[in-house]
Amino acid sequence: MTVSHEAADTVRIRSTEDLLALVPHQVGRQPRNTSVLFFPVAGASALCLSMNSPTEDTDPYELGAELAEVLARVRHCGEVVVTVYSDHALEGGVDREAVAAARWECAVERAGLTVLRTLVVGPQHWWDLAEPDRALPVELIRDSAVNAQMIALGSAAEPDAPEHDPRWRHRFARRAPDVTRAWERLRTDDGDPAPARTTVPGPTPPTIDPDPRHPLTAWHRAVRCVQADRQHWVDAVLGLSDGHLALLIEGVHDDLVRDALLYAWLSGSTARAAAALAGLRAAMVRLGGGTAGSEPSEDEIDEALRCVVAVAGEWDGPPDWDTLDSAYRVLQVLDGILGAGCDPLADPAEVAAGSREAAGGRDPSSDQEPLAAREPSSDRQPLTTAAASVVATLAQLEVYRGRAHTASRLLARCADREGAAGSERSVMPGRSAAADVAHRLRRQPTPWWCVDRRTAWPGRGAWERGASDQR
Repeated sequence: MTVSHEAADTVRIRSTEDLLALVPHQVGRQPRNTSVLFFPVAGASALCLSMNSPTEDTDPYELGAELAEVLARVRHCGEVVVTVYSDHALEGGVDREAVAAARWECAVERAGLTVLRTLVVGPQHWWDLAEPDRALPVELIRDSAVNAQMIALGSAAEPDAPEHDPRWRHRFARRAPDVTRAWERLRTDDGDPAPARTTVPGPTPPTIDPDPRHPLTAWHRAVRCVQADRQHWVDAVLGLSDGHLALLIEGVHDDLVRDALLYAWLSGSTARAAAALAGLRAAMVRLGGGTAGSEPSEDEIDEALRCVVAVAGEWDGPPDWDTLDSAYRVLQVLDGILGAGCDPLADPAEVAAGSREAAGGRDPSSDQEPLAAREPSSDRQPLTTAAASVVATLAQLEVYRGRAHTASRLLARCADREGAAGSERSVMPGRSAAADVAHRLRRQPTPWWCVDRRTAWPGRGAWERGASDQR
């Protein structure tokens, strides 16, 4: 059998700016504090290899041997462009980055390759080290025709997460204590007498549970809120109440609700997910030797089975990309808030400075309770586990997008969090959000829909263009 592949769109690299503009679209994110090696390969294609930047203590010969081993089975052309990305590369000088570049040049020669160019990219400027005194603005990269072409084609590149943006960091830090307390009250039922994990009533509900305190309902409303204001989606999520955000966290922290949510985002139907959740809960009661209050309906059992298959990436799909990408953005904001609550991204002075900068020099908290007076609970273990669940759910969505390397990078982030909070066990022994994703990655790194351009993830641009579709 002969398989004919669709003709790929041609991207023409006419300048160094074009090459630098292509890199984030190739690696799936804007590189920061790392190095990217760009290799022309056979068939007028290219390979981007992202690696840690070497330091003064790095042995270039060992690095060259490692590089040669990585490239042993790659049909490259024997040439490479080395780019060192650094947040410390400022207009005043790039001495530190020049050291890393020199180590790379030595390592590349050790691997038998020829260095075409050595570049450094900082937050505001970039340099060709053949002319180290000539700083060029990064706007030249963003304005490149290649960047515009890749975005139009549905690039897989994601912008920096909101937690790295000074506009949002201080807001996440200030919101974290209140959301943390709301989540702790939710789990202990100290505040609201209604339990968080309300079951979905009825045999086959035609709509979602109207109870606003149910995590499925909370997630449905949050996703719709983001879809209604795509240009200001971070503001849209931060506009939700503390209790609402706490329900969203609880939803992805509960094993069965998390499965149902993934099914809702894949299928685009919260009603089907609600039926699946009822079937899954009945099955867990049976497996535990208990007796369910009422037998699940046939439709609930069917949806539960479809949920298990869909979440594993083995269903008939493809995913409802608009719903899945909307949920991804909600999770990014939750990650920023919980990261500020568990492991602050900056010290209080830096957060305060970011607040004043974002507010044009005015202290935006002048009419609020001081941050020091709003310290979160001292018991961080449950919160740390919840934060790991949010990051792992982001990783699972990256698997559905066909970005297994990005998913693995996210799993590495939450490994330490889960290890630090290992005393809190899942309601299902052996399960955790990160373990679930790692298991699915081992079984099927790439879902079937990712190999066909007609069903694969269309890229971030498709979701953003959906804003015009709703107006």
